[in-house]
Amino acid sequence: MGNMGIPFKKIGLAITFSPTGKALLYEAGRLVKLFAAEIVLIHNGEKTLEAETKLAELIESAGFNFSSVNIEWVKGDIADTIINKAVEKNVDLLLVGALEKENIIKYYSGSVARKIMRQAGCSVLVLTSPSETPVSFKKFCVSVDYSMQSENAIKTAYDLAMLEKAEKLILIREIQAPGLAMTVQDSGSMREVELARQTWAKEEKDKMEMLIKEMNLTEIDIETHCLYGKEGYEANKFVEQINGDIFVVPAPQKKLKLFDRIFQHDFEFTLKQIPCPVLIIRNPGK
Repeated sequence: MGNMGIPFKKIGLAITFSPTGKALLYEAGRLVKLFAAEIVLIHNGEKTLEAETKLAELIESAGFNFSSVNIEWVKGDIADTIINKAVEKNVDLLLVGALEKENIIKYYSGSVARKIMRQAGCSVLVLTSPSETPVSFKKFCVSVDYSMQSENAIKTAYDLAMLEKAEKLILIREIQAPGLAMTVQDSGSMREVELARQTWAKEEKDKMEMLIKEMNLTEIDIETHCLYGKEGYEANKFVEQINGDIFVVPAPQKKLKLFDRIFQHDFEFTLKQIPCPVLIIRNPGK
């Protein structure tokens, strides 16, 4: 089958000796085979004989050939060294591990994983429960906003879903509808509000169906869902409720400032309350 339209030819992973680090290596092994990709392993630490021996054992245990794997040794700030090395080595996809709940100070200053998710120059796959016996993704969810970035995310998710022989692809359109709030103020009638909501939902659903036709997404079962409410929050809640296996989202068109994080840009909801593995699609250099 080849790797279809999959843009991930080189996968990057920061390799550590923790249980999560070992599980991530197994997950990376599955994806390397699936995409017929190369792997770049990045290790932050001193290059000693002892460290090399431990790395060799870990890498071989995950099914890689140690002598043929590209290992990059780095020192310094963990997130910065990973981001910079990924750029230097033309990595298309960075793998990072699960995020633990963080306190407010740490959240705003940004953990290693969050910094990578926000600032990496390539796509990022966040695995919430990496396993030494990895399984394929069967239920793909994609955030839709009709931008070029969103179309790219849909196309990537579709190609991945085909490669994974997935059960379905679920397109999620989530929006705040100011018109509904105005209807409440003008009439106070719940019936009118509900009619406005239904009209909006039908228009959005028709637009998504048109997009599916235009993109020629014909070879997999596709569902469309329109959600009304706070952007980011509703989509995350929905993906969690339907037990989505992976949530594919386009990266913001511009880098988020502290203002966006405090006032909860929808992308920040996805980072803060990850419902399942999340794939952030970012075009190189964006």
